[in-house]
Amino acid sequence: MFELLLVVLALAALAARTFHLRRRLAAWERLWRFGSGPFTVELRRRTDLARLGDDSLEFPQPREFRLLSLRVGGIPVWSQLAVVSLPASTEERIGHIPADEFDRQFDRHFQIDWPRRATRLAARAH
Repeated sequence: MFELLLVVLALAALAARTFHLRRRLAAWERLWRFGSGPFTVELRRRTDLARLGDDSLEFPQPREFRLLSLRVGGIPVWSQLAVVSLPASTEERIGHIPADEFDRQFDRHFQIDWPRRATRLAARAH
């Protein structure tokens, strides 16, 4: 009986985490999704005026956030966040910045065309 209660609590915690992440990321723009069976990898982005935890700047700065996540059966099991500070001139249009404008400032796996390049490289290897 105790084991069943532990399993139910673990499943409830996993469901609550999944619901929380889906709700939090609903406003983020999806740039791409790449999947095979129950495994999917997706990249999402948002731009915002934000201060980071240990930020030495007094006021929020324009920043672009990108989140790369791995999902198994729709449940996020791993994620990685990348943040790029944008020029101060972008503050007026912070919600309307195109995804490709600052794309090259991100690492390769956070860029828009990464899945196409990875697929081409895998096809050449075989």
